[in-house]
Amino acid sequence: MNHTFIDELIQNCLTTLKQLDFKESVIKRHGRHLLNLKDYMQSEGQNSYDESVGEKYLLDMLQKGNTKECRLKETKHSINLINDILNQVPVRKKHVHPKAFPFPGEFGKPIQLFLDQLKIECRPARHTLYMYMTALSHFAVRMQQDGIGPENLDSIAVSRFVSSLQNTQVRVCVPVRRFLRYLFKVHLTKTDLSIPLFYIKSHRAEKLPSLYNTEEIRRMDASIDKTGRTGKRDYAIFLLASRLGLRASDICQLQFRNLDWDKNIINLVQCKTKKEIELPLLGVIGEAIIDYIQNGRPKSDNKTIFLTANAPYTPISVPGLSSIVSGIIYKAGIETKSRHHGAHCLRHSLATQLLDQGTTLPVISETLGHSNSQTTMIYLGVDVNGLLRCSLEVPPVSDSFYMQKGGWFYE
Repeated sequence: MNHTFIDELIQNCLTTLKQLDFKESVIKRHGRHLLNLKDYMQSEGQNSYDESVGEKYLLDMLQKGNTKECRLKETKHSINLINDILNQVPVRKKHVHPKAFPFPGEFGKPIQLFLDQLKIECRPARHTLYMYMTALSHFAVRMQQDGIGPENLDSIAVSRFVSSLQNTQVRVCVPVRRFLRYLFKVHLTKTDLSIPLFYIKSHRAEKLPSLYNTEEIRRMDASIDKTGRTGKRDYAIFLLASRLGLRASDICQLQFRNLDWDKNIINLVQCKTKKEIELPLLGVIGEAIIDYIQNGRPKSDNKTIFLTANAPYTPISVPGLSSIVSGIIYKAGIETKSRHHGAHCLRHSLATQLLDQGTTLPVISETLGHSNSQTTMIYLGVDVNGLLRCSLEVPPVSDSFYMQKGGWFYE
């Protein structure tokens, strides 16, 4: 069995990926996983790598039981890569050929113009655009088969298409509905054929938020090792999530310019809602951030505050931050059965704590940065006791009210 020093192997892996012109994000991802492998080997007192070390590393990750499936899959991919380098197996770049979406018939050009307009006006995410292209490709193919164009398109043809979709109705009908509205606006159809499709909607089951009580939050706080470099970072992240209810995406993108030390406030534009929010920079949070910057943060010109613990030092990702919170909960020995254990559960828990303290709904909504109070109500839906305290008692009504002359019950 081949043996090679781990530092040399990691360097060969990254060099090979660069020579094969892999994406920078892919190279960084492999680099992170291989550095984690190196740390594991150092803890085991090893510096020479062979395939059995990689197998033992993966087995230990499985036995811990707190590693997400996606991270385990990525780590396995990195182990396979370093094994190929070790055994001098050629590394080949995987070529993914983009799927072609045919838009045949008379609807081909209108669909392309609609998609171009959608890209400019809405700037849809890649998966959203993929959904639109898939749905409209099905629509164009079906209309061509039925010999239908914009001039003879009617509600019967649309209904016939929709009725053939079976379980994918909502996913396909939303793009088709918007396209039909577009056809009417540009005068390619005489009537708005999108109106009947508005009645086809998805009905999602309400999800109850996962909550942790005050005592559990204290146990999480106490479980963090605040003496180490990584612990200082994790503690500051935990406070921002549990004390201010910041979303994981906002914590990941928090920059030095968002902290106003003179006024003791945090001012940022939320990643999700694009809404500006101003929160108090609590003393304990400010001290934790300063401690991390001075004693824990790697030296870097990056303007983002929270960076990965291993080189290359890049901003923490949202999945990475959720893994940090999950690790804190696991270390605190808190039972997570039937409860989520990522960063968002701390946001839910803060909302419930505020309600317990008698904080009004609009204030809670403003604190969490919600655009309206209806969103906040979802967070508070499981706090029955708090909602009961907000309810008003029905005043008693005497019998004379019902028996008065002219009353409904008089006769």
